[in-house]
Amino acid sequence: MAFWKWQMIWLQPPGLEERKMTSDTMESSNNPEKPEHILLVDDNTTNLQVLHETLAGTGHKFLIAKNGESALTISQKAKPSLILLDIMMPGIDGFEVCRRLKADPGTEAIPVIFLTALDDTKEKVKGFGLGAVDYVSKPFQPEEVIARVNTHLTIHRLRKSLAEKNWELASANDLLEERVRARTQELAELNRTYERFVPREFISLLNKESIREIRLGDQIKQQMTVMFADIRGWTTLSETMSPQDNFNFINGYLRRVSPVIEKHHGFIDQYYGDGVMALFPDSPDDAVMAAIAMHGVVDEYNEERKSYGLLPMGIGVGLHLGDLMLGIIGSEDRMQGAVVSDDVNLAARLEGLTRVYGSSVTLSELTFSQLKDPDLYMHRFVDKVSVKGKKQPVSVYEVYDGDAQEVAVLKEETKAEFEAGLQLYYGRTFSEASVKFSQVLQKNPEDKAARIYLERCALYMVKGVPEDWTGVETLTQK
Repeated sequence: MAFWKWQMIWLQPPGLEERKMTSDTMESSNNPEKPEHILLVDDNTTNLQVLHETLAGTGHKFLIAKNGESALTISQKAKPSLILLDIMMPGIDGFEVCRRLKADPGTEAIPVIFLTALDDTKEKVKGFGLGAVDYVSKPFQPEEVIARVNTHLTIHRLRKSLAEKNWELASANDLLEERVRARTQELAELNRTYERFVPREFISLLNKESIREIRLGDQIKQQMTVMFADIRGWTTLSETMSPQDNFNFINGYLRRVSPVIEKHHGFIDQYYGDGVMALFPDSPDDAVMAAIAMHGVVDEYNEERKSYGLLPMGIGVGLHLGDLMLGIIGSEDRMQGAVVSDDVNLAARLEGLTRVYGSSVTLSELTFSQLKDPDLYMHRFVDKVSVKGKKQPVSVYEVYDGDAQEVAVLKEETKAEFEAGLQLYYGRTFSEASVKFSQVLQKNPEDKAARIYLERCALYMVKGVPEDWTGVETLTQK
């Protein structure tokens, strides 16, 4: 406050000094709750005296400047609510003062009313062009001066209030946006956490954006390829390891095969002990290529295990295309995603048949028939079986691209003899079929499928076959 007193006394013109025009005393008895500062700028002391007397009863505080330089200095420091600015002044005239005020971000919002004896329209247009809000003509008319001052103070007050409200709203909006961003990030992290337990693909198939939208009983029916993959000889392997080593081994295997499934547009529905159940919503080819790639990853894993003196591992993969019901089961307090279909069981049975036939990948006839081009894969028909829990027989194929290279080569080289043996076998010409399967085994002694057929031929040649025999074998293993 002392600063303002110093400025006022220093700037006030002679003749006004006895009125003590300071920010403390220049108020009327009916002053508003918060008086506003008005800067009066004129090089003529008489004009300043007249303006002051005219506005003395308005209850406002006044600042005085007798030249343009002082007006700019006071405006920058005091930020008055209104400036009454004379145009014709020595040094910097009113037009230049106004131009500089409007060019300064700190003072551009202060309304300027020009004081002028000029009645030239061009001059007025120039002033408005520089940013002035109004003109007051000399000689002053008290009622006009007061009316124009009050009007523009009101407008300035409203604009200031609006700017403050806008700032408050902007601040509140910024705070809200920050909270929204934080909440969005929190929800995204929460969803990513839940996705570690419930696949996001599962949620998407239920036409949900987030796990938060999931409700008990949500379900959808869709045709997909089911994959079951299991570790061969798990019991033997686990017996050589401690519980901790078993745990590490399983995770080491799963960490390698899981990305392969995802890469081929599938997703893991569940892990079960040493096995994986995965779903492929788009194409059976995705599942077949994933199965082949998984064997490649296992081969690489075995090389790593070999360097540590560990036993190699193998996997078997069963694939079946069927209509699945995906949904949320349980109770309101405890829910989980589930796949409900007998086709899931068949895929599991097909995986079990990989041990019977020495196959790396087995698939049902329906799955095989829906491949875009089966000849893209090394394959052969294996058997017609009735698996446990299924009334209808299933034709089984194997894809051996995932076999060890030497095994795949031998199966490919003996494919013609194997298929010829099958044709003779299903034609009940068991003696001739035996010859073909023997030829296969001469080249590939480890061909389990050929050996199974050779044993069946020998059995039927001795005991004969029932009249209703269709070549379908009933298997009892799961």
